[in-house]
Amino acid sequence: MDRESREKHFWNNYLVILAERQIKPSLFTWYVAHCETFIRKNRDTRLKRHTKLTVSTYLSDLINADKAKAWQKKQAVDALSLLFKSIHAPLYQQIDWDYWKLSCRDLDKDHDTNYHSTHPIEHQSIPSTSTEDEGHTLLLASEINELRVSIRRLNYSIRTEKTYTDWVQRFLKFNGYKNSSDISQEGVMKYLEYLAIERKVAPKTQSLALNAVSFFFKHVLGHEIGDISQFVRAKSRERLPVIMTREEVSLMLDNLKGLQWLIASLQYGAGLRVMESIRLRVQDIDFGYSQIIVRDAKGKKERVVPLPAKLSQPLKEHLIEVKKQHVGDLEQGFGVVYMPQELVLKYGKSAHQWVWQYTFPSYKLSVDPRSNIVRRHHINESTIQRCVRDLSRKLEINKRVTCHTFRHSYATHLLERGMDIRTIQALLGHKDVSTTMIYTHLADFSKGKTSSPLDDL
Repeated sequence: MDRESREKHFWNNYLVILAERQIKPSLFTWYVAHCETFIRKNRDTRLKRHTKLTVSTYLSDLINADKAKAWQKKQAVDALSLLFKSIHAPLYQQIDWDYWKLSCRDLDKDHDTNYHSTHPIEHQSIPSTSTEDEGHTLLLASEINELRVSIRRLNYSIRTEKTYTDWVQRFLKFNGYKNSSDISQEGVMKYLEYLAIERKVAPKTQSLALNAVSFFFKHVLGHEIGDISQFVRAKSRERLPVIMTREEVSLMLDNLKGLQWLIASLQYGAGLRVMESIRLRVQDIDFGYSQIIVRDAKGKKERVVPLPAKLSQPLKEHLIEVKKQHVGDLEQGFGVVYMPQELVLKYGKSAHQWVWQYTFPSYKLSVDPRSNIVRRHHINESTIQRCVRDLSRKLEINKRVTCHTFRHSYATHLLERGMDIRTIQALLGHKDVSTTMIYTHLADFSKGKTSSPLDDL
């Protein structure tokens, strides 16, 4: 069989695979084109000689391409996954295709990475009148601008800036203010009562709105709100958390792979929140003492949790790949990682060192929205959140499963095995034991003790 006949036979087999996967025939040409582009860019390497590194490098460049749209990138990843599944099954199994597909999604306009560029500080005076900002009413524009200036001057997080700005705009819109001189104490009480009575929000939500408005009064209007202690407070409602059984947890983890499996396993095996997991740095995982140090957690607290034995080797193998990526970044003149402001003066010159890098780095370099420095941040939390949600539906688990469900299940299963409530409180990082006590409503106390529920799966 000559070369032309072999190629024709090869592509015919590929089209059969597309048909079996129920890809629309109208898309066959595009799937083949994506594969041909990959082959042309790697003409010196035969398809069966490719490695995880060569394919991942190509996918990273593909996703970083500005010209292609998100759906085109996802289609290209899908085309290559089917190609390698048919000709190189071992390599296909090594690559986390779901991660790359999810990474193709464009970041939302208000995502942390884009927020400062889409909400710039105006350095010129802005009239205190209502304006229209892409369909959203932006009241008292100069005051909102000054609010952002104050938040950034105090070096608050981008998430705090987004939250405070949103709540203040809702407050201004609710009262229909047109000028800053109209803003009053009575308006604050009226809005807080509306949240409690009409919206029926949780107490924490009402408190968050009050904190945002208080910050606005103090740092933008230049005075305190005053005594508003008589406003109607939102009623506290105790809601039981969603808990998965051991069988359901095992089913979920068995169907996850790659980074999604590692992060979900950390949440269930060590009780980590999703942001605590993806913000872990290399030095936070102590393999010698089999423990994880959780830094800058909720409430600015730190704690130590056991590292599940089942995750030790997979994490070591994962960090080997991450270190290769970091070395490549250094060779290209990058490799500096974000560090909290309080650590910049003390350790700022060490930001390129391996121990400070994120355990779960992003698939691409990005520009820091504050300093404009090119860095590799941690992965986007929505990647794992969406994957867990979609998988639970696919597996027909009749519960509202989220990433946080793994943490709830961790606490409940530890309680079932006889671990005392105070120890669980410390492992979860709860300030008050009453928060931890909620798991006693759902626990089945017929089990024994264990160091980590993950190790019993």
